[in-house]
This record gives sequence, C-alpha cells and structure tokens, in this order.
Amino acid sequence: MREVDLPVAVIGAGPFGVSTAAYLRSRGVQFRIFGSPMHRWLTQMPAGMFLKSEGFASNLADPIGRCTLQQFCEEQALPYEGARVSLETFTRYALSFQQRLVPTVEDVMVSMLDRQTHGFRLRLATGEELRAKKVVVATGLSHAEYIPAELTKLPAELLSHSSDHHDLGKFKGREVVVIGGGQSALETAALLNEAQAKVTLLVRRASIEWHDIPTPGPRSLWQRLRRPASPMGNGLKTWLCAAAPTAFYHLPEQIRVDVVRTYGQRRGTPVEVLGPSGSWWLRERVEGRVPILLGHGVREAEAKGSKVVLNVDGPDGSSRHLTVDHVIAATGYRFSVGSLPFLDQRLISELRCVQEAPCLSPSFESSIPGLYFTGIASAYNFGPLMRFLCGTEYAARRISSDIAREQNRSRSSVSPGLASARNGISG
Repeated sequence: MREVDLPVAVIGAGPFGVSTAAYLRSRGVQFRIFGSPMHRWLTQMPAGMFLKSEGFASNLADPIGRCTLQQFCEEQALPYEGARVSLETFTRYALSFQQRLVPTVEDVMVSMLDRQTHGFRLRLATGEELRAKKVVVATGLSHAEYIPAELTKLPAELLSHSSDHHDLGKFKGREVVVIGGGQSALETAALLNEAQAKVTLLVRRASIEWHDIPTPGPRSLWQRLRRPASPMGNGLKTWLCAAAPTAFYHLPEQIRVDVVRTYGQRRGTPVEVLGPSGSWWLRERVEGRVPILLGHGVREAEAKGSKVVLNVDGPDGSSRHLTVDHVIAATGYRFSVGSLPFLDQRLISELRCVQEAPCLSPSFESSIPGLYFTGIASAYNFGPLMRFLCGTEYAARRISSDIAREQNRSRSSVSPGLASARNGISG
C-alpha cells in the first residue's frame, strides 16, 4: 500500500476536531482530517432537542471570529437573541462552519493508529495507509457512553444509551424507563412523553435541580459578583472552570479527577462544580406530565422474555419492581483510551493515564510525543470546560500553537543554504 508523509492527522470531524483543523489551517500547518462531519449530532442526538448552552456559548472555534452562531443565524434569518438553540439550527451552523473553514474533511474512518520511530502510521477504512508526524485525536463522545454496571447484563434490544436515539417516535405506546437526572435524561423523558410513549423517570437524587428563569435586563453588581456569568452557566466555581482551564490544569491530580467526576454525576461533595440539572424551559414539559421516582436507584436488572424487570431501592429503603419494555440510560459519558477501536494495543500500553484517560501536557500532548487528545478525553486535565462547545477555542488554540511553534522551530534549524535549495532559490 502507498504510504505518504503528513505533518498532522486529525481524527474526528466533530466540534473539537473541526475547530482544531480551522486553527491549524490559519497557522499554515498542513494536515488531513478524517471523519464524517458532525456525524453524532446528525444521527444520534434526538430530533426535537435543544442545546443546553445559550447561543453565545454554542460557537465553534474560529481563529478570525467571523463564523459565529449569531452571524449564521443573521445570514439565514433564524431567531437568535433570546431564542433556544435547536439541534437543527446548530447542526446547520456547524456544517456551514466546516464547509467554510475546513472544506478538506475526508469522510472516511481511521481503522488503525500505531506508533513508529519518527511519528505514527494510520490506516483508513479505504485501505490507504499513511505516516503522520503528529496526530490529534478528537473523537468527542464516540465510544465514551457510560452504562452503570447494574444494567450492563441486559441485551441490546432492551437497553440503550440516551445517545443511541435520533428518532424517539419508535417507542410510541411502549413502556420505557429513563435513568438519570440531568438535561439528557429530562429532555429524553419529555420527548418520549410527547411521542406518546409510557415513560417513567428514575432519579437517584432526592430532587431535580432546575435552572432559574433568566431575568430580563442587566444584572446588578452584587448578582455579577455573587454568581458571575460564564458560557457554562452562572456561579463562581463554574466561572472559574470556564475562565481558567490553565489554572485547573495545575491543581493536584485527585482534585481534578474529583471535580470532573462530580460534574454531572453527584451533588453535595466539597469539590462540587456542576451537578445534573435541567434547563428552565424544560421544566413544564416534565413536571406533572412524566411520572418521576426521586431518590430511587437500580439494584438489579434482568431480562424476562421481551421485558425488563428492574429491582429498585427507594429512599426509605423499600424495594419495588418495575417491568417495562425498554430502559434508556441517560447516565453520561466517561472516556477511556481502551474504548477507541483504532488505537493499537501497544500504543495504549505506552500512554500514561489517569482513570483511563491520557495525562496531557499544557498543550494537550500525551506522554507519547506528537500524540494529542482533545474534547472529553482531556477533561481530567483541563476541567469540565472540555465537555462543552465553548471549550473548543481553548483546546484548538493551544494545540495548533504548539504544533505550529515546533514546526517553525524545525524550519529555523535548517541551514540557510539548504533552505534556499529546498525553495528553489539561487544565491
């Protein structure tokens, strides 16, 4: 098979991959980027969904700042100010961003990535093989779906993750339990109910936390100081995570891990940042419309014919059985390098990791020189910001800057005579 040398390969064409590629392109770094553009957003997010983030926090990372969601909405005559961001609007914007700033995306999967003496070897699904000096892994949430151990023995036809469904209408008339108390669980339950499914929401916590309805007009100085605003939401800890990922990086490792694990998982710990919660506009679509079991956890789940029987523990220690047609786990994501099917096992064994995620440099470079990870894979290093669209700018800027700096350093180390010869310049 023909092999070619390539300065940089980007694996993944979702928000973090495309943003990184846009920054590399702006710095004059040659690259190839592989993946189906915004595939997960187009095929796995439920139709009718709205983004939890506000419009100003839903931009991809444009080094020039000309391709924002607001500008796209103005061009397309779509509502923006004060409007929720629909899945349809965001995917249209994201594809427009990709076509304008990264038109060279190759819609092909990487089937193998291995380390070589002076770089990396990649094999594409087409059979093409190539060598790259540097690789950026930007696979997003793919292969990171988290299913609690109590549910993993259920067969696929009875159990799914909330990310598995673009069309929830197929559950019309069926009994479904949704497990979780965050935005994904709440919106999945609402959409199922609106699709005429018989849905029950199972929440481990004693209550559901709903965001406050935004108040019109400017906030007072006291409000801004007490709960500073950020792209990730309001609150001092949230603001710090959004504004200072570099400072987060320098926290002790265990604190970083606890903060990220706490995000979206549990409440009431000393390192709490963002627990599971729901957008204010979702509340009326859930409360009074969907049966909710608060303070309930699944102790055991088993398949009985075409049904699922859940043994559930209540807040008072009592137990009950729920028999349903299907269980949807809206239980979030946890990245593991071992879950990426294209990574060679030898490469995985050489990576230094924490909680199965790579330990990274301040420039997102792993313990294997030239191999970078971004998005959720970098959250234990830079914080919950890497789970949000607004994290794309920080990651893309740091990665592209490091790669471009090293590339320029390599060029400057070439003697002037050799450089002239390479450029076809005679003295």
